[in-house]
Amino acid sequence: MTIKFNTAIKAAAVAAALVFSSVSHAAINVSEMSHDDAFEYANFDASFFGEPFGTTITPWKLSGDVNTLAFCIEPGTPADFQANYGGALVHPGSDIAALYETSYSKVLSNGVYNAKQAAAFQLALWELLDNKDFGTGALILPATGGLAADNDLVAGYAYSMLGDALNYHGTAASYVYTEYTAAGSQSLLGVSAVPEADTWAMMAVGLGLVGLIGRRKSEKSEKFA
Repeated sequence: MTIKFNTAIKAAAVAAALVFSSVSHAAINVSEMSHDDAFEYANFDASFFGEPFGTTITPWKLSGDVNTLAFCIEPGTPADFQANYGGALVHPGSDIAALYETSYSKVLSNGVYNAKQAAAFQLALWELLDNKDFGTGALILPATGGLAADNDLVAGYAYSMLGDALNYHGTAASYVYTEYTAAGSQSLLGVSAVPEADTWAMMAVGLGLVGLIGRRKSEKSEKFA
């Protein structure tokens, strides 16, 4: 089998990137999305984890060793931007995975961030994490009564997302999930897309090339020793 030089280099680069990305996250910077990307949600009939709720929803941006969007999974815990975060791979419940499979693309569509969809996604995620039953009246996310503009619209988006998650029966395999935690600060959940099959093939070729290069260097070193 022959492979073009440019393709080989690309394969090696993909392989190296994936290898280095698997290293534990040692330097993670956290910040909220900019004010323009935030969404004011205030409905004092809403309650998550048993606490009254009204807030500005601003998903987190993580940067440093990682570069991703993350959502809060502990609304009752204050956020500390000076905290030292670390990341670990997790396997979320099937309902959380279904929410990501059906609705995360509405938040980031071809790299374009949608603040209202992000706010709705955060509300739906909190609802699921609070283990409320679908469609039984047990949901504590009010459909109406929002105090700010478009609050009820966003609540409607969230209900739609919850319904899509409930009705999802596919294979949850589009994302890899990472939970980011820090002492004294709320925990976050971020995802990265699972590489396509051709990317995996390219990675395998790249790893082989990296190994081949390493072996040749070793052989040359032995010859000149």
